[in-house]
Formats: sequence, C-alpha cells, structure tokens
Amino acid sequence: MAEVTKFKARKIVPGKATGPSLVTKERLMFMAFADPKRGVFDSPRAPVELQGKSFKGAVVIYRSGKASTGGSRGLDYCVRAGNSPAAIVNLEIDPVTVMGCSNEDIPMVQVEDPSIFDQVKTGDIVTVDADKEELLVSR
Repeated sequence: MAEVTKFKARKIVPGKATGPSLVTKERLMFMAFADPKRGVFDSPRAPVELQGKSFKGAVVIYRSGKASTGGSRGLDYCVRAGNSPAAIVNLEIDPVTVMGCSNEDIPMVQVEDPSIFDQVKTGDIVTVDADKEELLVSR
C-alpha cells in the first residue's frame, strides 16, 4: 500500500490536478528558466536539480516566483505549446505567478509548511485539490 502524506493548502487558483512532483527550494521563473516548446527547464540559471527536467504534466513545487513580470507570459507560452505544468505549489505567493495560473487555469495552492521540501521528493505522485485546500503525496 502506498504511503500518503497530507498537507494543508490554501486555494489560490481553483482546480484539481495529479502528476509527478518536480521540487526545488529555490525561487523559479518559467520565462527565463524554461523552454516552453520542449517543456523542460534548460537554462543554466535554473536550479541545478531542475536542469533538463520536464515540467509537462508535473506538479511543480517551489518557494515562489522570481521577480519577473514575464512569469505569467512564460506560463502562457508553456500552455500554448502543450507543455503546461499540471499544478503549481508555492510556499510564498508571488502575484505574477498567480496571474499566470489564473489566466491559464492552472490550479495553484500555497503550502505554508516549509517541511514540504523535505517530505516531498521529485517523482512522488502529488494531487493538488485547491477546492478542498489539500495536497496529497503518494510514494
């Protein structure tokens, strides 16, 4: 039987999604760090643990957006290319990321428990249910 861990989440953008997790403790920019056409983080400026990894269909868990007004446009490019993340989970809320998720109907929640970065590993299966305000992790 799979081990399931539950986190309390605050709904930012409604919706429900399940996918493999992609986790970094760092701040993130889809505009500068990602290749929307391939659906991967390909920039040498991206966090090392994400370089070369696909975000298509993934629940991307990271600290917050990284000071870029192009962040929402970066998510738009990913969606248009068919390479959207399934959901976004942040520890700290960035209004530009919220706008991007809202415009593109990408579920987004805030988990204020920093232990999420220790308890969730890249590849774990994560279900984000913004409407129930919970995040379930299976491994």
